[in-house]
Amino acid sequence: MARNKQVLVIGDSADYPERNAIAYTMGRFIAANGWVLVSGGRGGVMQAASRGASEGGGIALAILPSDSMDEANPFAAIIIPTGIGFARNYINVLAADVVVAIGGGTGTLCEIAYAWQAGKPIIACSMSGGWAEELAGRTLDYRRDDAIISAATIEEAQEQLAAILKTE
Repeated sequence: MARNKQVLVIGDSADYPERNAIAYTMGRFIAANGWVLVSGGRGGVMQAASRGASEGGGIALAILPSDSMDEANPFAAIIIPTGIGFARNYINVLAADVVVAIGGGTGTLCEIAYAWQAGKPIIACSMSGGWAEELAGRTLDYRRDDAIISAATIEEAQEQLAAILKTE
């Protein structure tokens, strides 16, 4: 049996309705394609994406910074408490085949940098603001020849994600 593809959705832990709507739609898309949603397992974009995956019949995996499973959002089917704080951001990235950034603050910025260093494809939803918008289409340093993929619409993000995962 082949391993399921895993998609990390990153973004704000605070509630931004527009960003959460994008994350929910992306979570449903991930589930519809039989991929596993990976997130930091908390609120905001993480919860919205997990809800979308869960309601779409998929699996939502939460990798938490704390040591308590109780801190996961209610839509996470699999919960991994790490107890290592935000160092867990690197684990999130390593658990993904592709990273999708929606909005985002400093935690998202950290995960984008880790994904860049780990050579993971990164899709930045440029319509969502935050670090996703700021870094969409850019290269971060000399380590890679490609750029962060810019998606101006949710449909474009979905097309990019499907193209990446269907060619791996």
